Amino acid sequence: MLKNISNFFNSILDFVLPLRSDFDIVRRLDEEKIYSLPKSEKVENADWITPLFKYKDRKVKAIIWELKYRENTLPLGTIGKMIFDEITAILSDIVLFNADAEFLLVPIPMTDSARADRGYNQSELISRAIVENDTQRVLLYAPQWFRKVKDTPKQSRSESKEERIKNLENCFWADPRVEGKYV
Repeated sequence: MLKNISNFFNSILDFVLPLRSDFDIVRRLDEEKIYSLPKSEKVENADWITPLFKYKDRKVKAIIWELKYRENTLPLGTIGKMIFDEITAILSDIVLFNADAEFLLVPIPMTDSARADRGYNQSELISRAIVENDTQRVLLYAPQWFRKVKDTPKQSRSESKEERIKNLENCFWADPRVEGKYV
């Protein structure tokens, strides 16, 4: 009964103040729906890139936009687990040939001015969700070991992949302790 009343008032509220469409999509995603999102193919000529989902899917885009521009972390618990499982599969192949391998998890850094503008780093939010699943501490979470030292144009405004890559040249600093580790 109470749930029906709550649903009724939520419906009225949604009618009067409609939700952002991306938020509405994200809030309806449960673990099963997230796991059933369309998987991406490997990136041609970049075997070191392992995309999880197809970006062109409407639900995937909604998750990314809500996280990046609204700090909406609703699906991150499930996505963090999925990414961690993907990372562990990759690491298990490496460990077969290098038992002493050390692995770093480092969020993509942003400049201090970009952080001040946005207020958070979505890459850090994703990284923390991944680390929460690392109960055996296989990954060293070291966000302080990489810094973005140069402001660059927003990647979303670049015309091409080549332009995005060129914009990022010489904009990061890495701590010397990174050397010899898998990032």
